[in-house]
Amino acid sequence: MKKIDVIVVGAGTSGLISALSLLNSGYRVLLLEANENVGGLSKVVKKGRFEFDYSLNNIYVNNNINDAYKLSNVFKECGILEKIDFTSLPDSFKVITKYKNFTLHNGIDNFINDVEKYVPGSSESVRIFFDLALECKEAMDYVYNNLDKIDYDYVKKEYNNFVRVANYSNSQVLDIIEMPIEAQEILNVFWMYFGSTETEISFVEYAMFIYNFIENRGQIPTHNGYDITLTLANDFLERGGEIKLNSRVVKLIIDDDKVNGVKLENGETYYSDNIIINSSLDNVYGKLMNPDEVPRDALKNLNQRKVGGRPFVVHLGLNRSAKELGIKYYNYFLYSSLDSDVSYAHMKELSSFSVIATCKNVVNEGASPLGTSVLTLSTLFFDDCFAFDIDHDNYNDEINKLASEMIDKFEKYTGIRIRGYIEEIDIVSPIDIISMNDCLYGASYGYRLVGHDNLLPRLLNRNNENYIDGLYVCNGFEGDIFGYNSSCISGLMAANDMKKDSAGDYYD
Repeated sequence: MKKIDVIVVGAGTSGLISALSLLNSGYRVLLLEANENVGGLSKVVKKGRFEFDYSLNNIYVNNNINDAYKLSNVFKECGILEKIDFTSLPDSFKVITKYKNFTLHNGIDNFINDVEKYVPGSSESVRIFFDLALECKEAMDYVYNNLDKIDYDYVKKEYNNFVRVANYSNSQVLDIIEMPIEAQEILNVFWMYFGSTETEISFVEYAMFIYNFIENRGQIPTHNGYDITLTLANDFLERGGEIKLNSRVVKLIIDDDKVNGVKLENGETYYSDNIIINSSLDNVYGKLMNPDEVPRDALKNLNQRKVGGRPFVVHLGLNRSAKELGIKYYNYFLYSSLDSDVSYAHMKELSSFSVIATCKNVVNEGASPLGTSVLTLSTLFFDDCFAFDIDHDNYNDEINKLASEMIDKFEKYTGIRIRGYIEEIDIVSPIDIISMNDCLYGASYGYRLVGHDNLLPRLLNRNNENYIDGLYVCNGFEGDIFGYNSSCISGLMAANDMKKDSAGDYYD
């Protein structure tokens, strides 16, 4: 059988981006998908007259379109940026605990003024934070753009403060700049987007995100996240790419530490010297290879990684509009404690969890039928509590109980009554996520950002983590941060790595 230029395994968003990028560069690409639909976890589920967007909570930060590896540039390189409508998020969001609530506004000066109002005397330290964050953002832009030719002397000279804080956690830097604890707690409210606490996450990582989000706000697809998936898939097919659905890969063919092809569950075999897999490292090395084929360094790296948060999501179709219900904000952060370490500890058990509530109707009234609204309640769990506490017999009872507790928390913390207006409900547990795309433990957030296993060292070590010649891995589990945004970026980076390694071999 004639070899294919590139095989991409997994038609999630990351795999679709890899496939389309390579196709646009002149490669012949075969995309294999185990399920009957493309998109992986990015999907829309219809219940009654409502559509529930499974990628709703993903935020697409509005960065400079020409910055390498920024999400806008990823879509631009794939040729789909102008085909998707985006809507900017509102200027403000709400943070609520049992005893306090804060309304915070986007824009650096606005945010600093808000924090100063709640924590008098904090403004100087918060401004220092944003100054440092800007320098870290500019330094990381340089790193992304020069991964193969970083001038470390230049980095030390131009981004001295970045070099000084690069190995520190977020909480360590905030303590060094003498930010009051109350202000730190407000600044750290976004920790659930990362699934790592203030004492674990790298300052560089967190500061970059906060700077981009507060300064530029954020953007989401106007209609739903699946628009991105469909646009990628349609463009791939229209430009001559091939997608084979219901084609589960069960084995990598490896000869002399070099990939040679894949075997499918139905016995079919496809051959290629270049394979990109849109899945977790655990699946690649634990399921698709024989134990004696797995490089020792790959196992060592994998064993050092910690699995991230396991999302539990409740989608509610409400038969009243957001305005009628009194829902004013796109995001409500409902925390059991503003100390992220305390909240994290609580979220190792099926109780006392924190919740992010999202109502897309606040930014797009047409997100649901006229006179209705869709509210999404999300939380994370950080241990195998679903495996320990839930079994086949009590599964439905337990997930319905969890959903009810999340609804109660939303009503109690916000004072907004929704229970009597629920027309449709859709619950997504970590068990569902496993069944949808074989995601390790249902942890769609990827590997946790803990200690020295964070963005910068992962980026700098990318070239050392291609353990099998011709094999590349992309997806939120690939290593580069977490979740949807980095999954998209990872797809482009995997394609570019492959193009670089095989330059000139496949072009007409």
